[in-house]
Amino acid sequence: MPNNNRLSNGYNESEDDVWEPRDMPVTKTEPQVLLVLALMQLITTLVFSLALFFLFDLREGLSALLGGVIASLGSLYAAGRLFTAKQDSTAVKSLFRFYASTVIKISFTLMMVAVCVIVLKVSFLPFIVAYLIAAVLVNLMALLVTAKMVGNQ
Repeated sequence: MPNNNRLSNGYNESEDDVWEPRDMPVTKTEPQVLLVLALMQLITTLVFSLALFFLFDLREGLSALLGGVIASLGSLYAAGRLFTAKQDSTAVKSLFRFYASTVIKISFTLMMVAVCVIVLKVSFLPFIVAYLIAAVLVNLMALLVTAKMVGNQ
């Protein structure tokens, strides 16, 4: 006898054990949300780089600023590319566009990190810490805020 209480995984179990998707509300990330995320990345970067500038010197402050700006620009590019896609494109085209934008974002990030470390000779520790704060911590905060917003609905 099938268990009809298994609704948490997005599927309804029917009498003949065929899994059918249940109706779920369509969720859509608005472009404004990603712009707010990028703005949070830039503000966090500015605060961190100014703190390093006042605590240490100009080199550490600029290194942190460059690390955070690289993370922010990569996120802005990927978000912009996702939201400029045609809404009537197929799932395969959308997935290809997502993967292509991710590869371009990673390539851009690696290239800019190489330029900053090799050519500009930035201070590596403030540079990488600012990059990680902008790329990981701000995105994690956004996920937690979004999860709380969804949970309150």
